[in-house]
Amino acid sequence: MRNLLVRRPDFIVLLLTGYFLLEFAVRVLMPDGLRYDESQQAFFSQWLALGYDSQPPLYNWFQTAVVSAFGLSITTIAAVKNFVLLLVYLSYYKLARIVLQDRLFAVIATLSLLTIPQLFWEAQRDLTHTVAQMLAINLLLYGVIKTLKAPSLKTYGVVGLALGLGMLTKYNFALIAVAALVAVWLHPNGRARIFDKRFLLSVAIAAVLFLPHALWLLDNFAVASGRTLGIMEQDAPKGALAKLIQGPFKFLRLAVVIIAPTFVVYCIVFGKSFLRNLRETTVWTRFFDAIFLTIAVIVLVLIVTIGMTALRDRWLLPFLFLVPIYFCLKMQAAGIRPEDFARRFLVVPLVMMLLIPIALFVRINFPTWFGSYQAYNVPYATFAKKVVAEEGKRPGLIMTNDWLAAGNMRLQMSHTTVMSLFFANLTLEYDWTAEQPVLLVWLSTKDAPPAPSALRQWVTQNLGTEYAGFDAKLMAIPYARGKPDDMQYFGYSWIYPKQVAN
Repeated sequence: MRNLLVRRPDFIVLLLTGYFLLEFAVRVLMPDGLRYDESQQAFFSQWLALGYDSQPPLYNWFQTAVVSAFGLSITTIAAVKNFVLLLVYLSYYKLARIVLQDRLFAVIATLSLLTIPQLFWEAQRDLTHTVAQMLAINLLLYGVIKTLKAPSLKTYGVVGLALGLGMLTKYNFALIAVAALVAVWLHPNGRARIFDKRFLLSVAIAAVLFLPHALWLLDNFAVASGRTLGIMEQDAPKGALAKLIQGPFKFLRLAVVIIAPTFVVYCIVFGKSFLRNLRETTVWTRFFDAIFLTIAVIVLVLIVTIGMTALRDRWLLPFLFLVPIYFCLKMQAAGIRPEDFARRFLVVPLVMMLLIPIALFVRINFPTWFGSYQAYNVPYATFAKKVVAEEGKRPGLIMTNDWLAAGNMRLQMSHTTVMSLFFANLTLEYDWTAEQPVLLVWLSTKDAPPAPSALRQWVTQNLGTEYAGFDAKLMAIPYARGKPDDMQYFGYSWIYPKQVAN
């Protein structure tokens, strides 16, 4: 395989396609409990809306379209995730090729993504909007660099398309848009490209694509911003000086954590020459220097102005995943021949392509080996079958107090309306009859209170005060692929209209 990639670098397309088909198969063979982002996608697939929550809706739209065409299942959720991830890697290779003269360097840069844990592990298990954002970033930089090299209506159109779609992936895409503008301004051909009247086409396309969601955003700003701002300020110290110290420290620490594995691999593979080569500069290394520096300055300004201290690696990943291209640009500038090191480097990503699917499969299918259970092992399917069989009815509405239970119950009862108190802004009409009662569901423990107070409050406000004293039940079910004595407890209650109550 290593020799084939060295001889035919474009074979990476087939290699990556095969890898993500394998990852797709592994997810389908895992238990059908959904993690947080998967659960959110299953839940949101009930709506095609201009906005949903604190994240823009592009990934939700794509997932909803696939669900509408093929139905809701683990297959459709896993297919969307792995298809988008494949596009991220392929577009990264395409981006690398237009700035790296040797295709083998582009292969090294692209497969270096498999040395970033937040990308090869977390993105495979959970991330959705972040994955879409990385795809949009690749598209934007590809369009920008092509425009700098050979401007045309097509390249300006690609820039506008990427800007519009990017702002529909995550709101912090604005940082990369501003950083790219600064990098273009500092490029020798940049100012001419910005003042070219064709740039108006880019702006127009971006505005048209983002406008519908922007109008929703104006009416739902609290929904879109409140939760994110709350997370950013989570556990923040009270003193201004403490915030000023803690925020930048966490930012630098996360940046190091994300970059460190790739940096170590490059140091091992390329030796001491790699560190020396980091001093080399070209027009394209300076282009990426400007991007990284601009983003760092903006983040630090946000830390100082709004007290942002609770940073997360997923927020920085879409900017730092460009580092492998930057490293390869440095080595290209130093005159390093990639074929001299490629075979040694390729051992790492090729081994990772085997280890990652195995680790995912083993960790989830043999949870007792690790002494803990994952969200995948929560037995929603068994609970859904038992609770319906016990009552002899299917609910007209399933109401939950969090989105993890909501998405999982939606997966198990895809023809039933599901709502969640966590997303109180998302509601649907539902039938409430003797044949279709309301089913309240929540994750519980053996000694937990009968029912969450928030669900009791919802019942009082939406069904009537006479239903406030509903009886709560508890069902214990063994974890999927776990020990028979290890139980997950589900709380639930069936609520019938009074006039037809049993």
